[in-house]
Amino acid sequence: MHTINLRMRELRKLKELYIEPGVLNTEALLLVLKKKTFPDNIVRVFKFLDLQIRYADLQDDANVFAKKLFTVSNLNNDDAYLGIEELIIPDTVVYVDEELSGFAMPLIPKHRNLGAIINNDEIPLKEKIPYLKQMGGIIEKVEKTDGKYPFYFGDLNEFNFIIDKDDIVRAVDLDSSYLGVGEPLSMAYYLLKNQYIKSLPEKYKTTDKGIIIPTNNTDLYCFNMIILNALAKENIYRYDIDTYYKYLTYIKELGIPIELIDALDNIYIPKDNTNPRDILDNIDPSLEEDLDFKVFKKKYKNL
Repeated sequence: MHTINLRMRELRKLKELYIEPGVLNTEALLLVLKKKTFPDNIVRVFKFLDLQIRYADLQDDANVFAKKLFTVSNLNNDDAYLGIEELIIPDTVVYVDEELSGFAMPLIPKHRNLGAIINNDEIPLKEKIPYLKQMGGIIEKVEKTDGKYPFYFGDLNEFNFIIDKDDIVRAVDLDSSYLGVGEPLSMAYYLLKNQYIKSLPEKYKTTDKGIIIPTNNTDLYCFNMIILNALAKENIYRYDIDTYYKYLTYIKELGIPIELIDALDNIYIPKDNTNPRDILDNIDPSLEEDLDFKVFKKKYKNL
């Protein structure tokens, strides 16, 4: 693993990485580090962390950096995870004026953010499904990998995946993942915004501070919710459970495969979540218009 120290005057000269409109990025400033900075001549993205935005009043900066450094260091020393090419593991610790300030990872040229595609209602569902399948494949591959520590994405969301020039989906933001040791980082997306998962404390365990502990169940909860949001063109996690199940009944009657309905149903029951990756090919793309949550609401005007 590389270690570099930048001066603040050098930092100010770095160019920001272009981020597509609508892409969620609340934790860091992303800067491009030129290849001449590194002995292997690979361009990298520097994740210059602004911890106060995300972790204020929950975890102090030193504690957060320690957790992230533990994760990054161990991923770099574990051939099992290094062998998963879809994981873009940070391989550089970056100091600014001798102060630990973030991590850098190889820049994937001409990439697109998966979140910008999944949340673009103008892109047909049939074009999104292959990318969702790849995301599910990455989750499955990580789950089956026997590393030194168990690996969980934790704050898994579509914005933490990119698509390279060969249409291969890759996972980024891995310094925020969890290796099953100690107190995890606080969540910022699906796991934070859904109050109903607290009704299953044995399935979705929390620390004494109320921070959700990442497991395969939490990763698959997030993945299933991403799929559902793509079908509905709406953030379904924002709605109450009654509305959630009414919508599931609605799309089941439309002809969505029962195996996918079962996977989505598992989210709120005391049963392990499942990965519906292989079921996605069975979704009829002609249903896309009727799957739209706006169409559903018109049929249930009391919502």
